[in-house]
Amino acid sequence: MSISENTTTAAPITFGERSFLSGFGPSNRKVFPWVLMAPTLIILFAIGIFPFLYSLYIAGHNFILSKPYIPRFFVGLYQYQAVVQDPEFWHALRKTLIFTVEAVFIQFWLGLGLALLFQRQLRGIALMRVFILIPMILPPLVAALIWRYMFYPGAGLVTYYVGGITRALGLGEIPFLSNPTIAFQTLVFVDVWEWTPFMFLMLSAGLASIPRQPYEAAEIDGAGSWRVFWTITMPLLRPAILIAVIIRTMDAFRTYELIVIMTRGGPGNATTTLNVFLTKTGLEFFDASKAAALSLIMMMIIVVMSFVFIRVFRSKTEVAE
Repeated sequence: MSISENTTTAAPITFGERSFLSGFGPSNRKVFPWVLMAPTLIILFAIGIFPFLYSLYIAGHNFILSKPYIPRFFVGLYQYQAVVQDPEFWHALRKTLIFTVEAVFIQFWLGLGLALLFQRQLRGIALMRVFILIPMILPPLVAALIWRYMFYPGAGLVTYYVGGITRALGLGEIPFLSNPTIAFQTLVFVDVWEWTPFMFLMLSAGLASIPRQPYEAAEIDGAGSWRVFWTITMPLLRPAILIAVIIRTMDAFRTYELIVIMTRGGPGNATTTLNVFLTKTGLEFFDASKAAALSLIMMMIIVVMSFVFIRVFRSKTEVAE
């Protein structure tokens, strides 16, 4: 007798007449989509929802990393109160808002100008587009290190040549990173250099999606370029503007690598933004609870800002229609 004759095939696990696993297969249209999404939902919970819930838990207790022997108990909204009553928080918030408004405002208009310019058929436009996008491709850490060495006092590329010009004019060397006001504006300049290509890319895509019929009608009516820009281009470009401004505002509000690498929040606290203040609170003063409360406050500020942007743009769009 051969081995194959004695071999028996194991019957699948069944409940009644159906296989147990068949209940999760494509035939079950209610369960199968959740089976496909399960890996993504698990990852989302692990890297997004769980840290958020744990931050809520930490913010409601007294977690001092340097004093693990202290009993941890529920403190309610005390940590949020401690953040709001800290003068350093309001200073960092003011610096963050100024940095965000300045950077995004300049990036938007520069990006829009470049996008309009590149709508024209120019020679070598593809190569110029590649060069414009290079700063955005660089990792923020690398970009910050490059500019830090370029602004290095006395030996940096920018300080050497600009300092030579200013010394020839009798103005002395410009303290790009050691003067509180100039250091802050230097950070804005570097952020504009790095992220204007993003605005250019988003607005170029928006301009490419605008149909030609409104422009042809305006040309027949004899409308000028300035009037066409404000009555046709800008209203039709609002969806792209909304997306670009919201993304860049959220990103600029959370800027960290650039500031830490170039100035470390200094000189003094002249460039200390909320993210830098958050890092100092959690990793230098080891107050994890206060840092968690601060991170949740930052999240709420970003959500409110995004909501305001959406409402303003939506109202303007409804009025235009």
